[in-house]
Amino acid sequence: MLAAYGFVAAFAYGTIMNLYGWTIVPGQASGISFVPGDPLAENLVRFLAYCLATSLGWDLGRAVLTTVLTLAIGPTLLKALRRATRRAAFDAQAGFESAER
Repeated sequence: MLAAYGFVAAFAYGTIMNLYGWTIVPGQASGISFVPGDPLAENLVRFLAYCLATSLGWDLGRAVLTTVLTLAIGPTLLKALRRATRRAAFDAQAGFESAER
């Protein structure tokens, strides 16, 4: 489940980063740039074309790498964190003694 979340989150991160570049970088000359005042549907089609043309390879690579690393390292890391939680004794009560001792 965590690997699937990482896969989706990698594409969500790429989409958010594309929103910045789409409105500023390409300029009005390209057919995939943002056009102020155009209908939402037309701008969304342009945004999808921008994402496919500029960052699909990076987003897909990031998603696959995140999934592979989560599946490879995740179980070992979770085992270590569970062991640390058991040994940390977070349920221990703090006790204070007077300074006269």
